[in-house]
Amino acid sequence: MITVVVPDLHVPFHHPEHVKALLRCIKKLRPHGVVLLGDVLDLHSITSHRQIKNFQDKLDEEIYAGCDFLFDLRKAAGPKAKITYIKGNHEDRWDRAIQSQVPAFRMLDVSLPRYLDLDSLDIKWVEDAGKTPVRVPCGQGQTVRLMHGHEVKGSSRTPGGHALKIARLLGENIHCGHTHRLGLLMAPRKTKGRTTDLFGIEGGLLANKRSPALSYAGPAPEWVYSWAVYDSKNKLSPYPTFYRPV
Repeated sequence: MITVVVPDLHVPFHHPEHVKALLRCIKKLRPHGVVLLGDVLDLHSITSHRQIKNFQDKLDEEIYAGCDFLFDLRKAAGPKAKITYIKGNHEDRWDRAIQSQVPAFRMLDVSLPRYLDLDSLDIKWVEDAGKTPVRVPCGQGQTVRLMHGHEVKGSSRTPGGHALKIARLLGENIHCGHTHRLGLLMAPRKTKGRTTDLFGIEGGLLANKRSPALSYAGPAPEWVYSWAVYDSKNKLSPYPTFYRPV
């Protein structure tokens, strides 16, 4: 079973060439599953951070760009692939904007999955990966739990450190996005009387690191372009293969 794990894209501020490379990879692999780790959309037009000039009226363009990416993803993955979209903190901007600006709209179906037309694309939406676990087989008979990373508060100066913190907290392997860094850390755990390695992975990003929309995060020397591929038949290692476009 092949699963492709896609980190933060921040559409429409994604890196076009790297996303094209991702789609070519998916088309070639024809994986059983694709998991989007959240922050697929940036939703910059409704951000509370400093905004790009004249961007406040471009929410429709952001949604259309997101729909275009998801359509291309489904086309590349094929009709049988299971695609899962985990909600990230940038998707949270949608709900916060409705609540703060027009709270009465919450009585209507104005959900982000509806506007992205996820049902017609057969894409599963996961509202909270902290409460609804998303797990995939990752080799050596193990599984890894996938989430955005904002579900558990905290940070680490070490790439992979936040993911390992979550792994220790939950007692299972973790692969997350959110930090835009690429890192894998391990810690020992005892299961059924024997010691094995527990791992935490932070999966990089596919957003354009130089986009002014991401300037609120400051300099990003540790941000790494990447995506990952897990193979459940891997008998040598539970870790994914990392693809790093150049």
